[in-house]
Amino acid sequence: MKSAKQKERELIIQLNKKKKTCRDIAFDLDISKSKASFWINRFKKEGSLEDKPRSGCPTILTKRKLDDIYQEVESQIKANKNKSGTSTKEVGDVIEKKTGKRYSSRHVQRILHKLGFSLITPRVGHIRKNKEAQEKFRQEFKKNSKRNIWVIQ
Repeated sequence: MKSAKQKERELIIQLNKKKKTCRDIAFDLDISKSKASFWINRFKKEGSLEDKPRSGCPTILTKRKLDDIYQEVESQIKANKNKSGTSTKEVGDVIEKKTGKRYSSRHVQRILHKLGFSLITPRVGHIRKNKEAQEKFRQEFKKNSKRNIWVIQ
């Protein structure tokens, strides 16, 4: 079965064979003129509408490894009764242990978001806020530390 992208590309070529301009094709299909022109030129040069293979190294984080990381992070969060979550650095250490590769903290955040965790960031309190409520909140979530905490959504 053909994908929607493939059908759209074939339609661009069919309309071009009917002597329609790139501008008319783009208007009719509600796409950009450059996209229509690109696929017409690609088809004339190569005779194919298939995607070319992309460059780059495939990820080492397979589905199984991501599941293992999720389980370990979840158990870390549940095991630490005095904390409300885990830090990005701690999860980075878990990923390094599982894969042997060190990821930047921003990439670890992307991985955690992909796994379904949400980031809770400490915020500065306003001077007119209720001090007792703020203190209760700090004690409950342990926001005295200056680091990001990840929790399960």
